[in-house]
This record gives sequence, structure tokens and C-alpha cells, in this order.
Amino acid sequence: MAISFADDLSLLFDVEDFATAATYDGGAINGIFDNETVPMDAGGTAQVHQQQPRFTCRTIDVPSVSSGETIVISGVTYNIVAWIHDGTGVTVLQLEKP
Repeated sequence: MAISFADDLSLLFDVEDFATAATYDGGAINGIFDNETVPMDAGGTAQVHQQQPRFTCRTIDVPSVSSGETIVISGVTYNIVAWIHDGTGVTVLQLEKP
């Protein structure tokens, strides 16, 4: 009996548990939003920290993602600047505020 990996991912990205609903390409998708603060090198002796918003979702929900597109998460619009399809059916979108 085959197990559908896409169904397993649907459970991971369930808004009743871990996920957040977002609007992408005119439709609703679910994913995990993370807005980690990371240190960055600003060329001096003091470190600067910057937010690094990311949205992790099913690749099937963003199959032809491209830079310059937008996604709305919790009422905030973000530009998609990079993405990684990890080969397991999961994609991480790197975001920035316009």
C-alpha cells in the first residue's frame, strides 16, 4: 500500500497545528512562517542584526515561484527574493518587506 507523501505534508502544514494561512498568486496556501533575527556583517566591529522572514510550504503550492512575486502573511505583504525547492516536496521562500 503506497503512502502519499503529499498527504503527509498536508498534515505538517495544517493551520490547526503549526501553519499559517497565506495568499499567493491569488489563492490560499498554508505554510510555516518564521521571522528569525540573524547577525550580519556590516563591515565594522559591531554586529548588526536583521530580520530574515521565511515561509516554508509545499512545493506543489508554489511550483513556478519567481523573484519579485509577493505573498501576504497575516496581512503583511512580502516580496519573494529567493527560494529553495529541497527535493522532498518542501520549498522555503526567502522574503523581504517592500
